[in-house]
Amino acid sequence: MNDQYVIKGCKLYWACLHEVSRFSEKFEVKATNISKADEKALKALGLKVMDGKEKGKPEMGMYLTAKANRAVPVVDAKRNTINDTSNVGNGTIANVAVSAFNYDHPTGGKGVGCGLQAVQIMELVEYAKGNVFEEEEGYTVETPAEDNVPF
Repeated sequence: MNDQYVIKGCKLYWACLHEVSRFSEKFEVKATNISKADEKALKALGLKVMDGKEKGKPEMGMYLTAKANRAVPVVDAKRNTINDTSNVGNGTIANVAVSAFNYDHPTGGKGVGCGLQAVQIMELVEYAKGNVFEEEEGYTVETPAEDNVPF
């Protein structure tokens, strides 16, 4: 079994497309707000689609996590390759190609896994590192002048 499917117009969360996730040690993405039609097709492949409401994350709607052992192709709406995916933030709208595959792990786990094949970014929401606060009036820390710093 190695059935492929493209989830259209989902929202991405926790996209680890430029480096492996520190949790799974794989490249991965949560494809959220999956449509009813996509949900039905994915379940027909044997994939487990989660309900965000049941997991305490109603903003995610129906979702699944797709993973890969290697970096996957990421393209824009015109299929141009995106080389730097470090700025793909939560809420980015994308088409996500996944595959369903059977697994039978020697330690006893078996089932159907969701492989991440490729991502097409339709509307980028940029991930911006940095300070989320604006400068305001109020408490400030005293900082010593440079010539008063002992060395």
